[in-house]
Amino acid sequence: MTPDTPSHYGTISRALHWSMAIAIACMYLLALAWRLFGHTETLIPVHKALGTLLLILVFARILWAVAAEQRPRATSLAARLGHLALYLLMLTVPTIALIRDAAAGRDGSAENVATRFGDLWHSRAAWLLLLLIAGHILMTAIHQYRGEKILQRMAGRRAHPENTP
Repeated sequence: MTPDTPSHYGTISRALHWSMAIAIACMYLLALAWRLFGHTETLIPVHKALGTLLLILVFARILWAVAAEQRPRATSLAARLGHLALYLLMLTVPTIALIRDAAAGRDGSAENVATRFGDLWHSRAAWLLLLLIAGHILMTAIHQYRGEKILQRMAGRRAHPENTP
């Protein structure tokens, strides 16, 4: 298991990043599937369980980021603000859903301010999160194209000093 360094993310950071990326992709695919095909009775419980897992992973990732002494740092204000916005939305989207579900009661039929708020803002915040994720991927590609090797920080293998000429 490799630790974080100032130039690369370690095993735990990478595992958290990529497991969240896969889970988030599954969340959007589930939401798309129930919009296209219905079957909400089977898809929504899976979506909710995955959302709960994602919320736990976000907290774990934040705690890990705070605890990691040496890790790559964003070099620009735009990158720092972009990452902050991603984290805030990754916390906000499931929190809105949890508030909505708690307000709906056991049978899920309550109509009140909190459920209407959740119905309105959960999907809007999720769309905004998807937009930021697309921007995150685009900026990674742009930096990679410029030769900054940004992708290797989270996805690539590190060259071992004994293997480099």
